[in-house]
Amino acid sequence: MIYESLLLLALLFIASFPAAGLKGATLSGLPHDIFQAYLLIVMASYFAWLWLHGGQTLPMKTWRFKLVTAEGGKLTMTQALSRFMFALLFFGPAWVGMLLQLFPERVPRVLSMWAFLPMVATLLWALFDQDRQFLHDRMAGTRLVNVSAG
Repeated sequence: MIYESLLLLALLFIASFPAAGLKGATLSGLPHDIFQAYLLIVMASYFAWLWLHGGQTLPMKTWRFKLVTAEGGKLTMTQALSRFMFALLFFGPAWVGMLLQLFPERVPRVLSMWAFLPMVATLLWALFDQDRQFLHDRMAGTRLVNVSAG
């Protein structure tokens, strides 16, 4: 997840270049909301494209995981986007909580720690799932499989 996050951060950094010259226009109001939606679309496109064209992101290739349907087939666009959205629901709050940790004077640490609960829930789910799948994979009808080197 850390490896994937670093690549995603680089992608979002590059995707933010067009807004760099707006001189603060993206800091508040409607322009900010549009910019946030744009970044969400960039992230969804990144994952959906790679999952639909080979089933793997670079970190998944490195760790020899592949994303397939629950039956073992190739993903549909609906499944790829569903998995992205469900994963965002579980892992997104943890990233917000991590950012909130940087501002303890504004947000009590206890409050920001609650943001990690959805991520912990899906990780615990995988420990007890019969196929060791994450909750967001179960919900999206996908699964991670190990692929052998070769």
